[in-house]
Amino acid sequence: MEELIKQTDSVYMTETLFDGQAEQGVELDHVLPDYYPEIFKIIKCCVTPRVTSTAISGGKLMLDGTAVIRVLYLAENSNALNCVEQRYTWNKTVDIGKAPEQCSDPIITVIPRTDYCNCRAVSSRRIDVRGAISFRITVTCTTKFQLPALPDGLQVLRREIPCTSQPIFTDRQVTVREEIETGAPGIEYIVSCDAVPRTGDVRIIANKAVVKGTVTVSALYGVHTDEQPGCDELENMTADIPISQIIDMPGLTDQHSCKPEFTVRSCELIPKSDSGIVSCELVLGCRCTALCPATVEIPCDVYSTNYECSSTAASLRIPSAPHSVNSQLSVKTGISCGGGEIESVWDCRSELYNVICRPDGDSLLVTGQVCVQAVGKCSGGIPFFEEKQEAFEQRIPAEGLSQDTAVNHCETVTGTGFAIRSDGTLDITTQADFAADITDCTPVTAISSASILEDKPREKCGDYSLRICYTSAGESCWDIAKRCNTTVEAVMSENGIEDRDAELSGMIIIPMV
Repeated sequence: MEELIKQTDSVYMTETLFDGQAEQGVELDHVLPDYYPEIFKIIKCCVTPRVTSTAISGGKLMLDGTAVIRVLYLAENSNALNCVEQRYTWNKTVDIGKAPEQCSDPIITVIPRTDYCNCRAVSSRRIDVRGAISFRITVTCTTKFQLPALPDGLQVLRREIPCTSQPIFTDRQVTVREEIETGAPGIEYIVSCDAVPRTGDVRIIANKAVVKGTVTVSALYGVHTDEQPGCDELENMTADIPISQIIDMPGLTDQHSCKPEFTVRSCELIPKSDSGIVSCELVLGCRCTALCPATVEIPCDVYSTNYECSSTAASLRIPSAPHSVNSQLSVKTGISCGGGEIESVWDCRSELYNVICRPDGDSLLVTGQVCVQAVGKCSGGIPFFEEKQEAFEQRIPAEGLSQDTAVNHCETVTGTGFAIRSDGTLDITTQADFAADITDCTPVTAISSASILEDKPREKCGDYSLRICYTSAGESCWDIAKRCNTTVEAVMSENGIEDRDAELSGMIIIPMV
């Protein structure tokens, strides 16, 4: 059920304060502990960045985070993989260009990714890592336009526009701990881990949202099989961890639509001795936004039949309640091994980044980059770790799109399939869920203030009660009434017009008021 926002109520809009990118360098000089074998060949260096906290102060966005750096290497005369891990803490300040006082409760979205990572062995026991992390940053806020209380005696043109009531927003941090049974005793180290959250059911109970979902945790790890250092084989595992949270949202009713969103701020896996059990600790951000459909009557024009008047106007883009479009993305690519033909694959992963979605005709045009990684053995049983990036483009059918449509989208990789070809290369298919919130934004010029100039009366065109007016192309009752210094109601009544928004043509009788 829609609510009617009265004349003195407010219109709520979303304003983007910042939409851009930033970069943070990574520099690490690491010496191997004595119990690690000496380095003969580095296979791969992986950097996994996480944003742990965000804050705005004085027009500056401050980011804190960590980066887990893992280096896979071989010792001399061995194909067994060794893995050394180190954590890198970073802080970043970004100028967002506007003071926070202009925005109440800004919504901050930061998506980190590793741009590049160069790793070299300075000596047999010393590793030098140089890389860069980039951040896709958006800062938005809800702005309020107060509809004016207009003085009596004005003729007011009002336009009814769909909108939403004041959004309800909350953001909190959730810690989840779980023990995962891998069935693989003797886990020596974690090569990589990832966590993908998915939202499930949402129930609204007076001022609270009950949110349920799952986090799919996947990991690649080395299993110790003999007394020699390193691991001849790597294994992977996947586990679903349930999430259930009660979120306080004052003002929330069953008339609202509530959209929760989980983000991963940290994911830590610790093997527990030789039990085959991995202790998992997740730190999640839980953001909930609730909207209620509404309508608003915007004053678009004013005049007085007796006096001149003064008014000011503002250009607005009023968003309506969004509707969702859900689909799947499928991106195919391939990888070859520089050391020879691929014999076996331990793990294959992918991510989508720099994804852009825009309306294009009767569909959404989705473009971006896919990054695929594969680890396994190539000719001669030599371990390999290969990575490839490739552009993609896909179309998703959607209705009701226009140049004034705003699209807020997200994509979640749900699986990475692979197959070894006869020539020793790898075919990889990335599957992802795609979700978009489509919002129609109505552009309108709204009267923000108006006053009657009683010292400037309007001149009457003679001492008569009726006059004849010939319309111009596209004129409405309002246009005629304003031009001829009368009221819309009088024009409609005298000429038998029922639709005040209809375009008029020909001769119109104008009663004077």
